[in-house]
Amino acid sequence: MTIALADVEGLNQHETEFLYDEIFTRRAYLPEALHLPEAPVVFDVGANIGMFTLFVRSERPGATVHSFEPVPPVRDILCRNRERHAVAGLVHPYGLAEAEQEVEFTHYPGYSTMSTRSTLADTEAERAFVRGQVRTADLPEAERMLDELLAFRFREEKVTCRLRPLSAVLDEHPVDRIDLLKIDVQRGEREVLRGLEDRHWPLVRQIAMEVHDSPGGSTAGRLRAVADELERRGFDVLTEQEDRYAGTDRHSVFAVAEPRRG
Repeated sequence: MTIALADVEGLNQHETEFLYDEIFTRRAYLPEALHLPEAPVVFDVGANIGMFTLFVRSERPGATVHSFEPVPPVRDILCRNRERHAVAGLVHPYGLAEAEQEVEFTHYPGYSTMSTRSTLADTEAERAFVRGQVRTADLPEAERMLDELLAFRFREEKVTCRLRPLSAVLDEHPVDRIDLLKIDVQRGEREVLRGLEDRHWPLVRQIAMEVHDSPGGSTAGRLRAVADELERRGFDVLTEQEDRYAGTDRHSVFAVAEPRRG
């Protein structure tokens, strides 16, 4: 089945279009190195409005998708998108981390994919990232307009969100496998992995995740640390960075359990 951009409800049109291009057109979370079986069990961690959830539904109509989104106004849209396209599985109204906790998120209604539990320094890094993706003429007026746009998109709301360890979720909602664990949680990726106990790691067959690694910053060395951890657990690991993100802290990690199952 095919899901068109017009069939997806979004919070902001610019985000919806970007996500559709990233996930449906460029297949950013499902490169050739990964494969979905006919009826996969997928965990979409950092689901946002559900674009990757819908991508899985379009690729594999028999999929069961567990979608995790802690920010209420974003989760409401996720639920409507799932219902509209009859996605099997569950919406989990919390995020994942190393332990059960409630934390304050900085939510950006104008740029929800950048919402984070991170520090002010990391929030400023998000602004710098967006600025770096925009090309303006070398004119004061263009710079002023960009500053105004960023100020509008990065207006802040503080939201208290629940986070849980993945193993606690699996105890409540057991599955016999996780064919793909997708993680995109704005600098909280290592905390998600730490919430998976040794007894549950054998369930995970493939991982696709965004990892932030900024030399000299709070995330320095994270890419190598994540890759080493996954290799230690028996995964074949590929790390890469899209050309469009060259010079930023954004990297992709893809991991396949060896020997390959399914």
